[in-house]
Amino acid sequence: MTTILRSNLITSLTMALAFQLLRASVAAEAPASAKTKPYPLATCVVSGEKLGGAMGEPHVFTYQGREIKLCCKSCLKDFEAEPAKFVAKVDEATKRVKPYPLAICLVSNEKLGGDMGEPLSLVFEGREIKLCCKDCIKDFNKEPAKFLRKLDQALKKQPKAGVSGIPAAGQSPHYH
Repeated sequence: MTTILRSNLITSLTMALAFQLLRASVAAEAPASAKTKPYPLATCVVSGEKLGGAMGEPHVFTYQGREIKLCCKSCLKDFEAEPAKFVAKVDEATKRVKPYPLAICLVSNEKLGGDMGEPLSLVFEGREIKLCCKDCIKDFNKEPAKFLRKLDQALKKQPKAGVSGIPAAGQSPHYH
């Protein structure tokens, strides 16, 4: 009798481990990179809940070259059940994102793609933001309203690019 129970227990544990490994390989396709498309929504694509709200920090992973953010790990099951449905929602939201118009980091004013390497992209309130490094992401997240005002001011002055000290995309910074 104990041999049968032990055999059933080992089989059950093996199946549970195999399921978890399969699930992890589907959810975490690849680590985020500079080529990963940033997540365009402020809400969970599955539940519609605000990210970073009552559920705490969002569950973030990469799926088919796209950053995906869910309000919690519980939504991962629903996402995995119908990924095409949710990817379509993310892609539709991506089409509505306003592209980043400047050639410099919004936080540090460093030229994008310079010594810091490929710029990091994120989407905040429907606007693409490009930053030179991870430290600038931390600074941006502390005071996003301050940096959005800075972006808005630069856009107002953009027809006179160079006058504001903030070059438009495709222009080089010119400092005296």
